[in-house]
Amino acid sequence: MKVVDFFFSHQSPYCYFTLDRLIKLNTYKDVDVRLNVVLPGVLRIADAFADRGQLEINYFNRDVERTAQFLGLDFAEPDPNPVEFMPGSMWIAAARQPRIDKLNYLTQAANELDQGWSFLDQVARLIWDGKTKNWHQDNHLEHAIERAEVNYTRLIKHMQANKYRYDDIFATNHQTMIDAGHWGVPCYVYNNEAFYGQDRFDQLLWRLGSVINWSD
Repeated sequence: MKVVDFFFSHQSPYCYFTLDRLIKLNTYKDVDVRLNVVLPGVLRIADAFADRGQLEINYFNRDVERTAQFLGLDFAEPDPNPVEFMPGSMWIAAARQPRIDKLNYLTQAANELDQGWSFLDQVARLIWDGKTKNWHQDNHLEHAIERAEVNYTRLIKHMQANKYRYDDIFATNHQTMIDAGHWGVPCYVYNNEAFYGQDRFDQLLWRLGSVINWSD
């Protein structure tokens, strides 16, 4: 069995962009793709984002639109973003983070119930495909979870009983990623070799070798 660790943040559109390929990769009988939740970079390594200039922001906005078009994915900037930012700032996080905290805890709970991938298959699309304004309100999130065939009541109970452990898990996942050689997401790690970015997925397949026939 070839084990790939995938490090995921709900705040990264590039994690959304790679989701379909990871779900497909995880269907191969000789491959196990393990989901590892980490905090968004603006929370994990805030200093690295604090001095981002307008040129980089402009390029980022252009690149995410272009990448989504290239991959044939529905996409729009989430309304609202999973992260609460300081007023007038794009990449400086506020102290209170109700949306991303809830998403992270729910994702970890689903992962522990062996339903992490089906959970993300619906929830990440809800956030990033541009079809649902105020995705965090009403019953949008609950309905997405139910579309994933995850029992919402069971999920909430598991999360409430175990969330005291989750912040430590997220911190450990971050350190594991750092130890493998990178700090950003999406990040795939195979045989302790890190591949950063959705555009490194083909190199990951190359490393996995003959166990993958991606043309199927």
